[in-house]
Amino acid sequence: MAHIPLYVDFSGLNVLVIGGGKVGYRRAKTFLDDGANVTIVASYFSEEINDIKNNSKVKLINLEIRNSKDIEKLIDENDLIVIATNNYEINNEIYELAKQKRKLINNATEASKGNVIVPFRKKIYDYLEVAVTSLGYTGIAARRSLEKIEKCLINDIEIKTLYDSMKELKKYLKENISDSKIRYNLYFEVEKDEIYEKYVKEGNTKKALERAKEIVNQYIKG
Repeated sequence: MAHIPLYVDFSGLNVLVIGGGKVGYRRAKTFLDDGANVTIVASYFSEEINDIKNNSKVKLINLEIRNSKDIEKLIDENDLIVIATNNYEINNEIYELAKQKRKLINNATEASKGNVIVPFRKKIYDYLEVAVTSLGYTGIAARRSLEKIEKCLINDIEIKTLYDSMKELKKYLKENISDSKIRYNLYFEVEKDEIYEKYVKEGNTKKALERAKEIVNQYIKG
């Protein structure tokens, strides 16, 4: 199964988590933290669920999942279905039903029987986040990979300076140049400039941004 890595704003979307154990809790917490409305359906709820049960965006429904007519209605009402029970047969039944209804499906127990994978994520700076997945093969290796990437980036002054200066340059370009194609080309003109690159490697954000603006102003003046 092929996957496209996307960042999707889940604010206000409806997520159905089927399973009230630790895995269901972690998935529910992930989508809740990103602004989704989360319904958790299970015949029992783990202690961890207590941490979120009083949130206004969380609804708990206690019922036997197998052969429940309510499940189909709940699947219809939600945008993403998370499968997180410890019963293979139930998980498979939910998957087939959600698939028929062309729903987004995250199967926390068997990634191949789903079309959405929830990666391990880490925010490096306010405007840089990294996500890693093993496509369901090994979460342990994916988590360790993310830790190594974080260590590599968090203290890299060159990368941080590049982000800081380019972020401000983007604002400056939008304020001064309306043509998006020209703005696009200027990003690369700035990036390959030797003086700009020197300041970036030195970690001098102020000088790097000043040089970037010089290049833009030279273009504007013709």
